[in-house]
Amino acid sequence: LLTIKPLHIYPTEKHCRIFVTMPKMEDREASRIEITQVPEKEVKHEKRGGACISNCWWAFSRLVTLYVPDAYFECKGGWDKERRQAWREKVAICLIMFLFSLAFIGIGGLLPLFACADNNVVQNDGEGGYTITFNKENMMCQSLTILMYTIMLIISMVLVIQCLCSLLYVIRRKPKIGPEDERSKVLVMVPCYNEGTKELRKTIESVLGTTYPSKNKVLLVVADGIVKGSGEPKTTPEFIADELGYSVNDELGTFECTSIGEIANNRAKLYCGTYTKYGKELKYMVIVKCGLRTETNKPGNRGKRDSQLLIIGMLNRFHHRRPLTDLDRAVIGVLKNKLSMPLETVKYLMAIDADTKVHRDSLSNMIYSMNKDETILALCGETRVENKRDSWVTWIQVFEYYTNHHMKKAFESVFGCVTCLPGCFTMYRLFTEDNVRLLSCDQVYQRYATNKVKSLHEKNLFHLGEDRMLTTLLLETFPGRKLSFVPEAVCYTIVPNTYSVLLSQRRRWINSTFHNLLELLLVGNMPTVCCVSMKALIALDLVATLILPASLIYIFVNIYFTVILGEAVSTTTLIVLGISIGVQVLPFLLRSDFTYIGWFIIYMIFGVPVFYFILPLYSFSKMDDFSWGTTRQVDESTTPDSMDSDVEVGASPHRGHGEGFEIRTTGHQSPRRTVRTPTNLETHDDYGRNTTNAASTSDSRDGNQPPRHSIPEYLNLNTGDFNEDEMNEMLSNALDDAPVVPV
Repeated sequence: LLTIKPLHIYPTEKHCRIFVTMPKMEDREASRIEITQVPEKEVKHEKRGGACISNCWWAFSRLVTLYVPDAYFECKGGWDKERRQAWREKVAICLIMFLFSLAFIGIGGLLPLFACADNNVVQNDGEGGYTITFNKENMMCQSLTILMYTIMLIISMVLVIQCLCSLLYVIRRKPKIGPEDERSKVLVMVPCYNEGTKELRKTIESVLGTTYPSKNKVLLVVADGIVKGSGEPKTTPEFIADELGYSVNDELGTFECTSIGEIANNRAKLYCGTYTKYGKELKYMVIVKCGLRTETNKPGNRGKRDSQLLIIGMLNRFHHRRPLTDLDRAVIGVLKNKLSMPLETVKYLMAIDADTKVHRDSLSNMIYSMNKDETILALCGETRVENKRDSWVTWIQVFEYYTNHHMKKAFESVFGCVTCLPGCFTMYRLFTEDNVRLLSCDQVYQRYATNKVKSLHEKNLFHLGEDRMLTTLLLETFPGRKLSFVPEAVCYTIVPNTYSVLLSQRRRWINSTFHNLLELLLVGNMPTVCCVSMKALIALDLVATLILPASLIYIFVNIYFTVILGEAVSTTTLIVLGISIGVQVLPFLLRSDFTYIGWFIIYMIFGVPVFYFILPLYSFSKMDDFSWGTTRQVDESTTPDSMDSDVEVGASPHRGHGEGFEIRTTGHQSPRRTVRTPTNLETHDDYGRNTTNAASTSDSRDGNQPPRHSIPEYLNLNTGDFNEDEMNEMLSNALDDAPVVPV
């Protein structure tokens, strides 16, 4: 009645030692994916609408910027072809924004003024001033009035529906989470770049302090290169080592891996251990991308998307039983042999940023929601502002964060398609109960790992809005599954506290949001609830993004006519204004979050001009800027010797058959210990015995591939070199000559 794992056969000089391991009870109860070999197929993204749309858009952008010859760009420093085309497309998009804004102001303000000009009456108010009144009896005025009232009615309906969706989360009961809801295995991935010790300590300690059982969670930190933050005394990998309690020279090895961008190869150092603090333990693994030998400036840095793809790519190759990279084998081996969490049992992947503080019950609430509804593919929680009182820049963001989650995401969650799962606080399901690969499927992984990012549209999607693009790929690939919002799961993040950093951050967000909305319009099978189409709402959101500055101008013009010129305000306008304010206030009043009353007032006075006028205009004018700006400033000084990417580490001398590699594992506040294992790190059952040396050495001095230790040919069981029958025959022959081992 017991399930016996496949035999572990470790050859020695004279005989075979056979180890038969029995799974623990908790392992048998946990969900695991069935690993089957699936041939790799290249997923080609067919442009919906064909090349006609691309050609028409190229021609339109050239026509709009016909007055700017190519010779102009020579004065700009010799821009290449892609940059010149990106500038032309930016100008074309700005023109479209201007035309939409002009149409909105014209239909809502200028056209009624001139259409009713013949019937305008100017009366002396008796105090030396004049009052303008309009006679709106003609057909044109009536038609425009009906049109504006219809638009206001649609806006009011959308706001009311959003408010009702938010109230659905207010009235539902708080989940009762028991031990049976906390058995699923989860990897908590933390990509980091230039964070300092304060941010890293906050994030690590918050994961440690969560109520989710420590045996079922592993912290996975991915350092994007050996980078020193501006004004910091150490590099980020050194800060990570200091906090977790290991030495940067105690890596398990330096392993080959692939990357995106101009440099297709990379190397990474691997660390693991147990972090102990406040009487709690947290198993961890750290991957430090250290780069090739020739890299001097920020070695190993490939971007946040590359850090995510290190893990998603490993899952793709593992779940489909395909050849692994050196880093894949090392990570899989450490998870199983050192951290007691085989990768096939990991059901969820949680992604948080390195400056995020997770609330203690957030993991439990997220996994509870996942377990209760198998159709949920991914979900996010509420992100709150931690440094809300730093400056006026942080003041105006407090209510904006609140309403974006409890109004917009709650509304989209009812449809089951949250259009943006933020990378700072999201959980993904890796596979279903019937072994369907989700995040690691080819359609998602190959398109997300694309290296063909050339156009303005693609660069805004993949370079500036990778989190939104991944969400869109999930929506497109799995239309029958849900992307949800869980307000019970809460995290706190650091928001920009200076105006320049806010401009840089929102430039990336607004531009990537605009291009992502265009992608969502092309996604088929968008849901419809109560005769409300999600695709229609996305189109409405796209138009609203284009006319945000114009809408603010329209509001101020109406205030001028009402307050200064004495124009009477219609009852319908007052009702719409009351609904717009009421639906934003009601959610936090019913939650008894009365502190948000002050933040709401600050947002309406100071935040609305910034978010509705200044930021959109600045962002669209900088749409061809694909840098992160002042958001992530680093020190360009040389890499410290302690983390020098040229140091040769990780290779243990070959000791012959039967002798393993030396695995050093350190933990916080615990003595260093040396552990002998009977085989190298890449051991895992479903791949057979791929004993190619995972602890590969660094690049050779001439920059070629690193030297590998020679291993017996009969142990090279790479999945690309054998089939199941051959492996069974090899195991059978080994068993015939092996001594009997009592089990």
